[in-house]
Amino acid sequence: MAIFRPFPGLRYDAGVVGDPAAVTAPPYDVIDSAERDRLYAQSPYNVVRIDLSREADPYASAAATLAEWRAAGAVAAEASPALYLYAQRFPLPDGTMRERIGVIGALRVESFESGKVRPHERTLQKAKDDRYALLQACRVSLSPIFGLVSAPELDLPALVPTTRPPDVDVRGKNGAHDRMWRIDDAALIAQIAAAVAPHEVFIADGHHRYETALRYRDEQRAAAGSAAPAPGEAPYDYVLCYLTTMEDSGLVIFPTHRVLKTLALVPEGLRGALAEHFTIEDLPWSTDGLAVMQARLAAAAHDRTSDTAHLGVAVAGAKSLWLCVAPTSALPFATSAPAELRVLDVTVLHQIVLAGILQLPIGDRGGAPGLTYTQDATRALGVVEQGEAAAAFFLPATSVGDLRAVGLAGLTMPEKSTYFFPKLLTGLVFYGLA
Repeated sequence: MAIFRPFPGLRYDAGVVGDPAAVTAPPYDVIDSAERDRLYAQSPYNVVRIDLSREADPYASAAATLAEWRAAGAVAAEASPALYLYAQRFPLPDGTMRERIGVIGALRVESFESGKVRPHERTLQKAKDDRYALLQACRVSLSPIFGLVSAPELDLPALVPTTRPPDVDVRGKNGAHDRMWRIDDAALIAQIAAAVAPHEVFIADGHHRYETALRYRDEQRAAAGSAAPAPGEAPYDYVLCYLTTMEDSGLVIFPTHRVLKTLALVPEGLRGALAEHFTIEDLPWSTDGLAVMQARLAAAAHDRTSDTAHLGVAVAGAKSLWLCVAPTSALPFATSAPAELRVLDVTVLHQIVLAGILQLPIGDRGGAPGLTYTQDATRALGVVEQGEAAAAFFLPATSVGDLRAVGLAGLTMPEKSTYFFPKLLTGLVFYGLA
């Protein structure tokens, strides 16, 4: 069973730091250097100063800064455990508004072999080493992992107060509105924990942080030896976690496209190799052509009844964009490739095109030299047009159903296979490990 419990959160004191919008930030992995500088300038208490420090020794600086904030009362531990209801209202690219409701608590860290917590993506060692160094230095879980449970009986939207104002209220761009309420009612906490307990937790986002929490737990227990508390009794047995349901109407997944920068490609040669496996439709190399491609890929993402793979390709020097389509059953996968992965467009791209046709060294741990990731299709096409990349590969979004099937099979997709939108804010509440 999954153990999800309240904890005494470390929280900003608005009386010291002011508007929470000035001190919260997106997760570290979507912040570039310009955005980091902007967040630094926004407030001397912005969480980016500890989550993604720009100092020479970022980890020592983060620990020292957090200690200073705690000494000054800018961040303080609450007196009693609680869960935290978190509502995110946000605009989609077409302007329509959605709302996603979840709850933040402490999730017991479990090995993936237990089946209680299930990953769906591969991780990159560099990112895990970075998060581990930060966790060791600060001894605080700064940013929640994003977990999913398939639990239609867990009606989180019904818990949103209609009269009580939020404890944290952050208004962002284009109508985005993040709100958090502290839940300290023992009966309600028990109800939420009991509803989560029978279900597996699928990691939607935060795989690197979860694997870091596993390593930290194991190393802390090993260091403590016989003096370690009973399993499940130490703070390091848990990780900061936001949970929502797979049935939430506000759950949105964007595709993540690939940009290849370091490989010189001959358009005619690549097209010929692709044509051996895919039917290729030419689309205009233009804004309108890209829009048509995106619409076709989006339609494919919504139709998961067929075994047809869809990929978009833009190659420097080509005269058109290519929409590549093929039955996954006809593609030359290795015989060892599991059925749950063969049906995924992202697996087709990685195994058939990147590793197979282009011979890129993509291993079990993911990543390849010169391969980067973006959700912005226009930007991906732009860097190819400007001669800054050899090619861009466009994908449909991966579905929640595919994520669940892969997780239940004990498998992982290639890295960056999903992008849950919007990201969770960092800085709403922290979880202390000491």
